[in-house]
Amino acid sequence: MHSKPYHHGDLRKSLIEAGIGLINEEGISGFSLRKVAAKCGVSHAAPYSHFKDVQELLAAMGDHVTEQFTFALQSSIEGQENPDRAIQQLGTAYIAFFEEHPSYFPFLFYHSGITIQMEEELEEDTYPPFAVFKNTARQLFRSKRLPLGNDTPMLMAVWSTVHGIAALITSKSIHYPGNWREAWAFFIKSGGNEHEADRP
Repeated sequence: MHSKPYHHGDLRKSLIEAGIGLINEEGISGFSLRKVAAKCGVSHAAPYSHFKDVQELLAAMGDHVTEQFTFALQSSIEGQENPDRAIQQLGTAYIAFFEEHPSYFPFLFYHSGITIQMEEELEEDTYPPFAVFKNTARQLFRSKRLPLGNDTPMLMAVWSTVHGIAALITSKSIHYPGNWREAWAFFIKSGGNEHEADRP
């Protein structure tokens, strides 16, 4: 019997990616290191070279996606000083990330156990990619002199749009012939991020 040759680091990444696919297919109840190993075509013992148990693999899966997602969002606004352009670029990067990695969306938001805090007083607990989104949105709100008290509902409105597009992209039952990123650009250009400073 000949085992498939893997570079040490490649196997770890393969196990993580296979784990993401498996948990999306079968949920946490059907998740095991043995099944992940089978997906990768390696022995049942192979995953234990990288992960001591299922929980450690699950944590690594979450970190794997979170690190990439945070980097994609942060990179999209690097050096951008115009708040309007920054939120447009950020939203495009958010959509592009899940367009390029559709399996990450259901894993991250349905299986990874992340918590996204909207409350102002829990800023330090905010999920890292969302912290980038929140801070960028706040810079936009401040540039338009919008009331501080409206930050949370306005943030929800902007995030719901970009997150909703990402959700549609990753839904197998939704078929759209157009460009999803252009849908976000259309929202921004049509005034989706414009608000009056002091509405009575």
